[in-house]
Amino acid sequence: MLNAPPLRRRLACLVYEGLILLGVALFTAAMVVLIGQLIGIERNPHLLRLVMQGAEFAVLTAYGTWFWSAGRQTLPMKTWHIRVVTTAGAPLNTRRALWRAVLSWLWLLPALALSAAFHLNPQDTGLLLCGGLLLWAFASLLRADRQYLHDALAGTRLVSV
Repeated sequence: MLNAPPLRRRLACLVYEGLILLGVALFTAAMVVLIGQLIGIERNPHLLRLVMQGAEFAVLTAYGTWFWSAGRQTLPMKTWHIRVVTTAGAPLNTRRALWRAVLSWLWLLPALALSAAFHLNPQDTGLLLCGGLLLWAFASLLRADRQYLHDALAGTRLVSV
């Protein structure tokens, strides 16, 4: 049986993953700003914001897709002995890994939508994101298989290695 790792282990992995993703996101932002200055889009803040958001989405989604496909693991997943597999226990192909990566953004969408709707400041948005992440994670306890919703939708599972 493919049992989910305990929630505390998955949350520890998520915190570690968040630190790595923060570094990846900051590097991506720096590259967008540098390239934006070279080609002159920094003069249009709306365009720069749109390019920044698109680049962050693309890079972070590619990060997850690459690491989750072909049986690979991120460093935090290796550290916490967690692997993502199909519901049959097989390694993910690139298509399923991409689908899981896109669905994993569901963790953030409610908080981002509320932030935009109520014009929240960055600090309140950050608190809302953290609260949303915790709610999403604890919602897995309501499922018999203890898997996250995006894993159930993607046909994937987190398992102990």
